[in-house]
Amino acid sequence: MIKNRRLLSSYFFVAISISIVLYIMGAFFLIAFNARKISNDFKEKIPITIYFKNSAKKIETVQLQKKINLKPYTKSINYVTKEKGAEILIDEIGENFLDFYGSNPLLNSIDIFLNFNFVNTSIFEEISEEFKNLEFIDEISYDAPLVSLINDNLLKIKFWVLVLASFFLIISIIIINGSIRLSIYSNRMTIKTMQLVGATKRFIRKPFINTHINLGLIGSLIAIAMLSLSIYYIEDLYQDLNLISDVTLILSLFASILIFSIIITSICTYFATQKFLKLKIEQLY
Repeated sequence: MIKNRRLLSSYFFVAISISIVLYIMGAFFLIAFNARKISNDFKEKIPITIYFKNSAKKIETVQLQKKINLKPYTKSINYVTKEKGAEILIDEIGENFLDFYGSNPLLNSIDIFLNFNFVNTSIFEEISEEFKNLEFIDEISYDAPLVSLINDNLLKIKFWVLVLASFFLIISIIIINGSIRLSIYSNRMTIKTMQLVGATKRFIRKPFINTHINLGLIGSLIAIAMLSLSIYYIEDLYQDLNLISDVTLILSLFASILIFSIIITSICTYFATQKFLKLKIEQLY
């Protein structure tokens, strides 16, 4: 009875250890897979703003918007009246600056949002050069340091994501291997007894491998369930990320977790049992 409880406790520990490790690894790889998407989404939210003079005619601003919309770099355009701009600024600073100025000093403007592959300093400069000499345009502005910072650090981010992904993969293998070795260790006497009565190594290994593959599958299913809940929770908090929109990516990740759990548990169990099969009886104590 006590032995059965210890055995169930050992199996429970293995399944939970596998599920936690696979969850952490899956969560990181989900972030890594979406890093490019998140980066691109962030790029597409950096505007280049064109401010119109007060003397600008409506037809001029409308024609300019139509012209910009036809450009290959344009993702979207947002026209902001000076009244709307004042409302936004008052909301940001928490104070009605119009009381101080007496009139609205802001200008009508358009925010141009570019497709991510066009978001770089040279493209922003080209757009600025193209339109800055128009008589009805007062000023063109954009956050050049932010654009440069993103592009300059993108390769560094990709490198460290790859390094961390490799690190998590190695750590997950070590932890799962350690959990399985502890489980096999508690059955070392059973393994040696079966060997002494004439059972082949393959016959001895098979039930242990099958058991730990099943534990790996249970652990992977728990990890997938936790990942699913996490994805829906994050999606609910940050809807702009659109994590669940890429169903193929998520299903591929879940399938990879299942396959990885089968492969790693079978390999670790094989070598763990092999170790005790090679030991002499006096070395088991």
